[in-house]
Amino acid sequence: MRFRAKIVDLACLNHFSRIINTIAKLAKTCILRLTVGKLYFILSDKVTNGGVSMWCELSQGNFFDEFQMEGVAAEHNEIYLELAPENLSRALKTAQSAKAVKIKLTNKHCPCLRVAVELPSLSSSSRIVTHDIPVGVIPRRMWSDFREPSVPDFDVSIYLPVLKTMKSVVERMKNLSNFIV
Repeated sequence: MRFRAKIVDLACLNHFSRIINTIAKLAKTCILRLTVGKLYFILSDKVTNGGVSMWCELSQGNFFDEFQMEGVAAEHNEIYLELAPENLSRALKTAQSAKAVKIKLTNKHCPCLRVAVELPSLSSSSRIVTHDIPVGVIPRRMWSDFREPSVPDFDVSIYLPVLKTMKSVVERMKNLSNFIV
């Protein structure tokens, strides 16, 4: 299993950070599914128990300048990791003005996602801040628990305002009740 990715474009980095920040507010842990062409963030808490379910699919070409991934086997070229999105969010906060961010799957004492942030400096050498985020590797026998949910075709489309506007409205209303209808 190998994974390494690099983000150089600051706009892509900020967009990726906003997505991670949103996921971090929804749940304490999530599943990161890595395939050759896409990243998936999956929340599969039981909705009946007040949990949140989410399927977030990101095309790697829209965010990463470099992306290399080798799965557990040639016929199962995927990696499933369990991680705390809050830890990834904190690591990406240091990258607001970064020249580049490298994300790599490592295994020193335990499996970790290493986030290396290359920061600009006044000298010719650059500063690199490294964060090791512990992750759990999901065994292949459990992968079927994290498949894409089947969603029926809808007859209605709803167009919402910009996500930033929606977020500010919802955050102001969260003190009123546990539910927003």
